[in-house]
Amino acid sequence: MALKSYFIKLVFVIFFSFFAPLYGCGFQENNPLENQTSSKNQTGLNNNKFISIETKKTTAERLEYQISSYMERLKENGFSGAVLVSQNDKIILENGYGLADRKNRIPITSKTVFDSGSLSKQFTAAAILHLEEQGKLKVEDTLTKFFDDVPSDKANITLHQLLTHSSGLPEYAFNSDFAKLSRQKAQKLVFKARLKTSPGTKYLYSDTGYGLLAIIVEVVSGKSFQDYLKDNLFKPANMLNTGFYNDPQWSQVTVANGYANGKDFGSAAKRPGPYWGLLGFGGVLTTVEDLYLWNIALEKNLILSRTSTKKLFAPHIKENEDGKSYYGYGWAIEEMPGYGKMISHDGATDSQNAIFIKYGDSNNTLVVVLSNRIDQGWFGKETFYGTQTGETLGINILKEEFRTLPDYAN
Repeated sequence: MALKSYFIKLVFVIFFSFFAPLYGCGFQENNPLENQTSSKNQTGLNNNKFISIETKKTTAERLEYQISSYMERLKENGFSGAVLVSQNDKIILENGYGLADRKNRIPITSKTVFDSGSLSKQFTAAAILHLEEQGKLKVEDTLTKFFDDVPSDKANITLHQLLTHSSGLPEYAFNSDFAKLSRQKAQKLVFKARLKTSPGTKYLYSDTGYGLLAIIVEVVSGKSFQDYLKDNLFKPANMLNTGFYNDPQWSQVTVANGYANGKDFGSAAKRPGPYWGLLGFGGVLTTVEDLYLWNIALEKNLILSRTSTKKLFAPHIKENEDGKSYYGYGWAIEEMPGYGKMISHDGATDSQNAIFIKYGDSNNTLVVVLSNRIDQGWFGKETFYGTQTGETLGINILKEEFRTLPDYAN
């Protein structure tokens, strides 16, 4: 009996020694909150502050991971370009996807230079307001203040109307983007063009109007349009990789080739011009990093005063009577329920496209996408990889979910 009792005790000891640690671990894992609460109660308010900082850091890291995963998925579906996302002036993600030069297998990075297309309009508008701050013009001035030979039907067109696409001028009155067009010839073509509507009565998107604004910048400043933007906008904003076609600076950086339906349109740096069939509304090359710096310069009034910046982003005219979007000076403005204003502009050439979006959400989210790929599908429907990507990415960030995909990735 004693021997049997001994064996029973021995079995019990072995059993307890083996399973007790497992039981203890399981108990601790099932009660993590109890342990955290105890620790929190011991450390007090200082620990609360520490946890708050760590939570913010974790949130930013999580968002970066979500955006990065999302963009990798879009890359697999054909996206080619550079992306930058910031919140409260802090960069969350900046990266490149795809190839800047397919033949030579040169990858796109956040420092790759792209053709920004109609994003150029915001710089033209800023130049006009910069001149207004110097007392050299007013946005209420009519064309007769700057030119002696203005036709009677255009005599009362104001700079404000040119800036808001309400001058009545046609969308495009020039020969072509890349024709060797002089400033004087471009001016004559504008004055010769037939108005589509009476000035000031209706929104009608007009590259022609912004071309005329660029001419006015030269007339008033006495400098070339390109030099005025470089000296008064780009350099003060530290935009070292922003300029125009054929600038010598492009030999030191990677400039993306443009691709449309698989055709290589070559480096954006080597496009003809820019001539007066494009200046004022196109021909500006830049990077996502430089556009981020441009946004900071605007927000902190480093180039324009607060009053001028308000004019830039004010909803001056409805783009469509049935829609909710307005046009400011070189920007489109739309109210987004729950998120505040969305201030944006897109741009496209024959082979590159771009979008710049500022959201009025609590995080002041900024999304910039530049792309060197455009495809044309059935019935003439075009895929603008940059624009479509930026729009869906922005909505996903605001909603804090990444379910929405651009059409090309569905």
